[in-house]
Amino acid sequence: MRRVDHGHAAGGVSSGGRAGQDRRVFGWVETARGRAVEGFPDIAVNISARSVREAIAWGAAVESAGVARLGVWDSPVVVPECWTLLGALSQHVSAVPLGVTVTNPVTRHPVVTASALAALAEVSAGGVFLGVGTGDSGVYNLAGRASTLAGLREYVTCVRELLAEGRSRWRGGEVFLDRPPAARVPVLVAAHGLRSLAVAAEIGDGVIVGLGHSADVVAEVERVVHRVCAEVGREAPELWWNTGSVAVDEDPERAVAASGWIVAAHAHHFARFGMRGKAVPAEYRDGVEELGRRYDLTRHGRQSEEGRRRYVESAVELGVWEYLRDRFVVAGTEAEVRDRLRELWARGVRRVEMGTSAGGVEAVLPVLAVARG
Repeated sequence: MRRVDHGHAAGGVSSGGRAGQDRRVFGWVETARGRAVEGFPDIAVNISARSVREAIAWGAAVESAGVARLGVWDSPVVVPECWTLLGALSQHVSAVPLGVTVTNPVTRHPVVTASALAALAEVSAGGVFLGVGTGDSGVYNLAGRASTLAGLREYVTCVRELLAEGRSRWRGGEVFLDRPPAARVPVLVAAHGLRSLAVAAEIGDGVIVGLGHSADVVAEVERVVHRVCAEVGREAPELWWNTGSVAVDEDPERAVAASGWIVAAHAHHFARFGMRGKAVPAEYRDGVEELGRRYDLTRHGRQSEEGRRRYVESAVELGVWEYLRDRFVVAGTEAEVRDRLRELWARGVRRVEMGTSAGGVEAVLPVLAVARG
């Protein structure tokens, strides 16, 4: 993979191109190695390993399997410190972009984030990116509270200016970075509601969509993104649709049991600030909100088998399981997951993001194999 400079946001909601051809992704020219076959979404993987050594092994494995990009969590209670981990990964992963998915404006000063990105860019052969959101486990597990959307916008602006110009303003004062990276660093902004989606569409080089990928949600997300981009006069950013975890198993019920807990994590995102703007039909709002309240954030990404089953049972009890399953879950036999990924592609979903929190790298590799044909 070779690096190219660009001076504007990556354009287009569709990925474009075919396997075997180069294509531009966030300013990198990417070859077919990190690309799904036509008719299947590209897949990014977020590693939530319990140790640096484990993360290195997992990173090397998913790179070889054809991942499009590789991220790590910024959740210091749950996983190793993100920038330390990315530095270590950069010495073992060379063909795909590395970044944090996602950090936040609350626990990371913008100069600290910009400096970390500049250092990582020096040693990462595949390029770097920044993922940022208002904050979840990386904030709440530190006795904090998520940023406002205004704070998120201010943070992204400051980090961008530090990386591009070496100076910016932060909360009324001047801040500096003496060694900005030579190439532009793309910023992916996470969105779990329609208001945050509008902000992400306006300021992000890419958007990490945490609203789900059912047909109605995909249509609403694209409507909001294109409306905002038309209003501000910019091209649509790339959309990465977060699936949480994807499970392939010869026993489809076992696959659902392994990954179905993700509906509770998404319900928690929805419930934090109320259900308005989450594109949830009225008949499901109370149940989704209650499921979100039941989610134990201190166990985020490392639920026991019993805990996973309990979240699915709670969703069934509250009458929201079938609705949330269609909206968020990708699980089943190899054939079922292949059909589901094709279905997502047909809806316009060209890029998906999954994690290792349900079964580690052993659960990710079969999904990448399906997407690679």
